[in-house]
Amino acid sequence: MSLFTPNNEINVSRSPFGSYINEKMIYDGRIQRISIEDIMMCVKRGNIFGVDYVILEALSELEFATSRMVTQYLLLKNIDIQQSKVSRRLKFMNGKKIISRFKFDSDEGNPNLRVYCLEKAGKYLLLSRNYKCNWKQSDNTRPIDMVKEICSRNQLLLNYREKIGEKIEKYEINPIYKLRSSGDTLKPHLLIKFKEEYGNETMIFHAIRSYEGYKSKTEELLKKYQEFYEYFSPTKDMYKPPILVLIGELDKHIFEIFKIILKNKIKLKNMEFRYTTDLRTLNENLNKSIIDFQINVEEGKNKVKIKELNFPLLKRE
Repeated sequence: MSLFTPNNEINVSRSPFGSYINEKMIYDGRIQRISIEDIMMCVKRGNIFGVDYVILEALSELEFATSRMVTQYLLLKNIDIQQSKVSRRLKFMNGKKIISRFKFDSDEGNPNLRVYCLEKAGKYLLLSRNYKCNWKQSDNTRPIDMVKEICSRNQLLLNYREKIGEKIEKYEINPIYKLRSSGDTLKPHLLIKFKEEYGNETMIFHAIRSYEGYKSKTEELLKKYQEFYEYFSPTKDMYKPPILVLIGELDKHIFEIFKIILKNKIKLKNMEFRYTTDLRTLNENLNKSIIDFQINVEEGKNKVKIKELNFPLLKRE
């Protein structure tokens, strides 16, 4: 039986990739050491085989991922596999310390979230089969807010590839831009470049989580984006400013981000901030998943309303 749940059957009121009160990320992998010789013997005996390497490739690229995300990744590579089998292979490799697993717990209950990531032996296996892998040991020590941001980004990326993959020319995870004025660096979570017949448009995405202290960090981040657009200059890969989309947890959270922008008078040159949320990313109609905020004056007071934007670029053909 497949455990894979299509987007249109996911019925949640809150994203598991959002922040929870007093939330902890708990290591749920193997504690005892295992030698590389033991792992090589697993390979020789056929206990580690073809699909396992693609699963490791998925974790290498996605950094942190749920079993559902890994299954989506494999399906996008035209590997016909059930999530139940992917889960079994993840469990096996977690037991061999080829990968690791983390679970989450909080005062609001456990959102039943498990995420997987590479371990040193997993990188070794990938390199032995000539897979590209830039994993380093410190990647597994990232704080909970960064892990949740990564998962939010991965959900969006995989859904975009699934629904409108034929429009995408390329994507890049964690591109890096040097800011001309301050000399600082800007690292969006994701860049998606669309094919020439779709206007050579480029979209960049940044996930923001609402853990303690996020407002000051968000203000600093958005000012970096302001500088990026202020001094933007065309390149052969990006000859016009990219569309920026901020990924929030919920509509209420993304509204708080909108208020940070208003309070600090942050504006982008020749571009508007666009927004989406984890739950909107699951929308079957991606062209309606991006929003803006509309300010109207009613009875002498400013009223803010969500305005769903129609993005033909994101419409499934």
